[in-house]
Amino acid sequence: MSYYCADFEIGCHDTDENNNVRPTELVRLLQETANRQMRDRRPSYVEFFNMGKAFVITKLSVEIFDQLHQFDKVQVRTWTCTGKAATFPRSYQIWRGEELVVQAHSEWAVPDRFTGKLSKTTEIDISEYELDEALTLPLLKRIRFPKDMAFHPVEKHQVRYSECDMNRHMNNTNYFNLLWDRIPEVMRKQVTSLNIRFIHEAPLGGGIEISMAEAEQKMAGDSRAKEVWAFKTAVSEGTNVECLIGVKEIDD
Repeated sequence: MSYYCADFEIGCHDTDENNNVRPTELVRLLQETANRQMRDRRPSYVEFFNMGKAFVITKLSVEIFDQLHQFDKVQVRTWTCTGKAATFPRSYQIWRGEELVVQAHSEWAVPDRFTGKLSKTTEIDISEYELDEALTLPLLKRIRFPKDMAFHPVEKHQVRYSECDMNRHMNNTNYFNLLWDRIPEVMRKQVTSLNIRFIHEAPLGGGIEISMAEAEQKMAGDSRAKEVWAFKTAVSEGTNVECLIGVKEIDD
């Protein structure tokens, strides 16, 4: 198997009151490892950015088999997968010793920062990046909310400077804590899966209207989840993200 890897230790500021790593911090481990692969194998993210190209995530699915705690030493692995048209896939794993704790798969697009035109996989040279087969996860491949699903508004969030990245919109990792915080009695629960689709970006200073609903377990494809929460957010241009978060009670 061909992959790039990076070693990390979970810090006390990465975990919640149950000493479980928070969703945003978990996803940051994945994305930071991908960023390091780009830096070491070239072109780096910054080099692409200076060429007017930006890797923008469109989908991410994460299976969580066990919780990570502070001082856990982990190895994060990532690799690119064969893409087609304008879709650039990437898979990830997190290992704690010999234990596979997390696996994930994502899809990315590469728009021109000035024209918005999408680059095809044949136009972007990432041949130096480790490449292997894409992971197949049991999670729902496509999020489709029923038309009669009873979403209710939660609140409106204003995108702050500290939440944004070089593209001047909310960084993809920040959505997970933002939505997870809205789950009822979240302090008694642990996350078993994350599944998100990014549609329109949330620019700096803009508002994000958050709505949520409880979903049926089968919607997520997560056999470990006891509850599944659906989220739909909106920005001025339309739907921002659609997300499913699977959770179970801490004692389960």
